[in-house]
Amino acid sequence: MTPLPPVIVYVLGGWDLGICGDLLLQGVIFAQISHYFTLYHSDVPALRLFVYGLILLTTLKSMQMIGVLWVQNVIHFADLNAAALMFRTHWLEQISLGNEQLSNHFHIFISHTRLWRLHILLCAFVSLSPSLGLQVLCKNIYIVGTLVAIFCFAFIAVVVTTVFTFRNVELLGGIWLSIHIGVVFGGDVLLCLTTAYFLLKHSKQVLPQTAGMLNAILRLTFQSAAPGAVCAMMNLVTSRTSVNPSNPFNVSLMLSVITSNLLPKLYAFSAMWTLNSRRSIRLAASSGRNTSSNEGPSGGRRTGASGGRGVELGTFGGVQRIQVRTQVQTTHHTDEDSAMFGQDEADRKARGMEEEASLETNKRGLRR
Repeated sequence: MTPLPPVIVYVLGGWDLGICGDLLLQGVIFAQISHYFTLYHSDVPALRLFVYGLILLTTLKSMQMIGVLWVQNVIHFADLNAAALMFRTHWLEQISLGNEQLSNHFHIFISHTRLWRLHILLCAFVSLSPSLGLQVLCKNIYIVGTLVAIFCFAFIAVVVTTVFTFRNVELLGGIWLSIHIGVVFGGDVLLCLTTAYFLLKHSKQVLPQTAGMLNAILRLTFQSAAPGAVCAMMNLVTSRTSVNPSNPFNVSLMLSVITSNLLPKLYAFSAMWTLNSRRSIRLAASSGRNTSSNEGPSGGRRTGASGGRGVELGTFGGVQRIQVRTQVQTTHHTDEDSAMFGQDEADRKARGMEEEASLETNKRGLRR
C-alpha cells in the first residue's frame, strides 16, 4: 500500500484533528455557558457581558473551523495541491493565528484577512479578563498594568506579524510571530504565579474560614490555567521545531497547527470553569462557617470531702457538679468575597443577616 503524502498526514491531517478538537471544546463551552446562566441569574453586568462576548467569539471561531473542514475535504477533495495551497490563498484559513515556514516554495499562512480579528480577539478577550480579578486581589496598579501591557504587546505583535505576512516579508513575519507566542506564554505563567502569590499572602491575613476559600481559589487557579499553559508551551516549542527545510512536513508542524487551533478554546474553557466554580467555593466556605453545636453536660468535675477548692467558684469548695450547656449559631460572614466573585441572590440574603450567639449555663448541685 502506497503511503500517504506527508502533506496529507502532517498538514491536512493536523487541521482535521485541530478542527475536531475545536468543535469538541465548543460543545463543552456551550454546556458551561448554559450552567452559568442557570446558576447565576443576577450576576454583575460586567461578567454577564463577558459571557455574551465569549459566546459570540467562540461560535464564530467554530463556524470558521466548519468552513475550513468543508473546503478542505469536500471542495478540494480530489485536488491535493489546491487543498494545500488554500492555507495561503483561502480567507477561511488565513484568519487563523500563526504562520509556519515550511520551505522556500511552500509557506502556510495561518494569519488574517478581513476576518482576522476572530482568533486574536478571542485570545485577547479571554487573556485580559483575569487581570481584573488580580487587580481586586493585589490592589497594585503597577503589577496589573505590567500584565495588561504584556498581553497588549502580544496583541500588537500578532498584528505586526499579519502586516509582514501580507507584504511577503517572511523573515520579519516569523520573528514577530515567535515574539507573540513567547510573550503570550510568558504572560500566562506570570499571571498564574502572581495570582497564586497574592492568594497565599492574603490567606495569612484573613479569618480561617476565608483562608480556606482563598486556598480553594488557589487550587482552582492552577487547575484552570494548566490546560491553556500546557497548550501554549507546546505551541511555542513546536512552532520553532517545525521549521526544517530538509523535512518541511513533520510531526512538529502538525502539533503546531493543532495547538494553534485549540489554544483560544482552552482559554475560554478555563474562563468559564473559573466563573462556574464560584458557587461551589462559596458553599464549601459556608459549610465551614455556619456551625450549630448543642453540647450536653460537660465539666462534670467533683471534689471529695477533703478535696481542694473549686477553681471556677473561688472560695466555694463544695461544688459537686457543674453542668454547662452551650448553644452557638453562626451565620454566613463575608469579608470581601463579592469583590472577587461578583454577587448573586444568595450573597445578598446572607449579607443581610447578623451573627447571633447565645450561651446558657445551668449550675446545680451546690451545697451550702
